[in-house]
Amino acid sequence: MKQKIAIFDLDETLTKKGTWGRFVLASIKHKPHKWVPFFASSLFSQAKYMLGKGPREHVKESMMRWTLSGRSHTELAKMAEEFAANEVDNGLRRQARSVLENHRNAGDRIIIATAAVDLIIEPIARRLDVDEVVCTKMAYDAHDNLARKLGGKNCYGIGKLEMVRDYLEADHSFHRDHAHITMYSDSRSDLDILRWADVGIAVNPSPRLQKCAPEYGFVIQDWDEQNGDKK
Repeated sequence: MKQKIAIFDLDETLTKKGTWGRFVLASIKHKPHKWVPFFASSLFSQAKYMLGKGPREHVKESMMRWTLSGRSHTELAKMAEEFAANEVDNGLRRQARSVLENHRNAGDRIIIATAAVDLIIEPIARRLDVDEVVCTKMAYDAHDNLARKLGGKNCYGIGKLEMVRDYLEADHSFHRDHAHITMYSDSRSDLDILRWADVGIAVNPSPRLQKCAPEYGFVIQDWDEQNGDKK
């Protein structure tokens, strides 16, 4: 009997909006002196990434530089807990909880795989009763203050597939041929992992994912409607 695994993207799949940008902006909401350097640094890194002259993780790191870096883990964890509580109470797609619950009741293994950082996703996952997370890691210095660099690879695009495979294969009882994997995502950036899964489900898909979903046989679902299947 095959092991059933359900893997969920976070931003705009389980949640209605992205988490990282809103968390970062909230951290400087009352610090207007940081607004200009934050936006300038972020836009510059984003432009370099879009032009193919810099990796995507540099965008995250530039956003951290003027907002989170240097703050203590204790302070950041408190901020993240408050953010997570509000997100789970108010920011989930209408059917997110019921889909998770259906997999849980079926005895499926549930994993959230996201480009969101561990600081944010871990308290969200805990509130959703999800024990397994594959995500982007943050790093801290010797004084337990947030470093300027990420603690590992950005869990995005092909990198997400590689990190999920590494995570699963670290458990020697896992065999891909003996597993049935369902992947849920809203974004075409997850095309690699959607195709790798046995079943790819496009949840409230972006226009780019909506366009290519029929080609790859992905099921399209609208989790903000009572009856989620579109196609």
